[in-house]
Amino acid sequence: MRQAVRAYPSDVFPKTINEDENSEFYQQKRDAFLRETTNTPCLRRIPELNKLIDSVVASWYLEPSSISSREWHRIPCRRPLGLAVFNPQTRQLESDLQIVTGRNISVRGISFTHQAHIYSREVAVTFDLDQPVQEFLIVRLAWSRFSEKRTFQSGGQFLSQIEVAAE
Repeated sequence: MRQAVRAYPSDVFPKTINEDENSEFYQQKRDAFLRETTNTPCLRRIPELNKLIDSVVASWYLEPSSISSREWHRIPCRRPLGLAVFNPQTRQLESDLQIVTGRNISVRGISFTHQAHIYSREVAVTFDLDQPVQEFLIVRLAWSRFSEKRTFQSGGQFLSQIEVAAE
């Protein structure tokens, strides 16, 4: 059973948190964000994810089957990303960097669009396209599909973070 909720323009979320009025709530959100990104600290400098801390996001689900396993909401992240195939045994990148386009991001995972099929289950994604040392997030791909726009869309869960010197 789904419940319809009517929202008016003044009720639309996310709303910005006033840090002065809600300092305890803001600090709890900040602490939770820091805990969630312990294994992936480069996520802390991504502006899109910091919006999750500075806003209130609400969802309502009456059906248990519709509840996502994500503990945080996804937020749009439409920007160029670098992607390479990752070998979990050697912990090395095994392909040249390919440019893909981000779609959504959360503290637990990411989705992106790309032009060619990815034949690996684990990939490395970077936001640091112009940096001498690139921080890569290791992602275990959970899904992939071919869209009507003739591009692939894939997404998965963050596993860890590594650093690689740019070539």
